[in-house]
Amino acid sequence: MIKIALALLTALLLAACSPASGEPPAYYQERAGAAVMEAQGDAEQLEAALAIYDEGLERHPEDTELRNSRANLLAGMGRYEEAKRDLDVLHEKGLHKEGLLLRCMLLERLAGVTDDTMACYAEVEAAYVTAGEPDPQPDANHMLAARLADSPEFEVLLLEWQSSGNAAQEPMLAEMLEMEREQLVRQLLP
Repeated sequence: MIKIALALLTALLLAACSPASGEPPAYYQERAGAAVMEAQGDAEQLEAALAIYDEGLERHPEDTELRNSRANLLAGMGRYEEAKRDLDVLHEKGLHKEGLLLRCMLLERLAGVTDDTMACYAEVEAAYVTAGEPDPQPDANHMLAARLADSPEFEVLLLEWQSSGNAAQEPMLAEMLEMEREQLVRQLLP
């Protein structure tokens, strides 16, 4: 009986001292982030980075940074439904504006332009308006959200951005803002 208790205690101590069992979310975030950078688009290495995020979320299922990073990686890998599921979980907890915008674009990419998609974009645009912008020029994501929400605010933001001189410095953004809706979403989520 004492041998069994001693063996059980030893096993519990070893499990508790194991580096993998007690690592904080930042450990997984750093490892996966480094793996993504090193992957440089290599599918196998991106899968390895995804496995690190998965492991981190198994141990820390409520960690929003890990879930957000995994959603971004999944979207980048073209796994849109999985990315949207992660962003849906985060949306219930209060997703940041950029995450909201990505969630809407994923919804549009998966289901097309629907009432839900447009309501989603309207929510993002409202989040930008409510937050206010400390810069004298509009944020690119705010302009994109307004554009995709078909908001009259988009024209105002576009004129402000163009008059700030940034249009000449950011020709790719200017080109994207002139694209047809479907082409723009597919440019960002191929």
